[in-house]
Amino acid sequence: METEKHSALAQPIPIILCGKSLENGAMVAQFLKSEFEVIHFVSSFEQAKAEFAELIAGRAPKLSISENIGTQNYSKLPLAIVFGRAYDPDDVTELNRIFRGTGSAPLAWIAGNRDVRPPAQLGPGYAEKAAENTKRAFERWKDSGSISEDIVYY
Repeated sequence: METEKHSALAQPIPIILCGKSLENGAMVAQFLKSEFEVIHFVSSFEQAKAEFAELIAGRAPKLSISENIGTQNYSKLPLAIVFGRAYDPDDVTELNRIFRGTGSAPLAWIAGNRDVRPPAQLGPGYAEKAAENTKRAFERWKDSGSISEDIVYY
């Protein structure tokens, strides 16, 4: 099993990316591309509540969103759910409470520290920094054993 787990991580890691801006989400997804595969982008708390069960189970959401920036390769089970800093921290906590433990394996729940809010205007380098923060947080989750579904903050 351990060998299987590590070989699965040699390929891009399938994730669900959550953010408020499609434009910024697309840029973050590009910066993550070599290590992560964004399979679906979620832009609201309501959408997350409606779609997470299907996405976590490796199925396409019932409602199709044509402008989605992910690969829509729903045959891959996500290994992480990543929230941008614009997501309300209380919403992240609520989604974690509702959906933690519902997958066939533990998911990394990665979110921005609630004490650090995004700038009013996203400037150059913001998406790249968000991608780097995501990578570091996922590594911390992996280094801690890849079993906790507590939220890992960046």
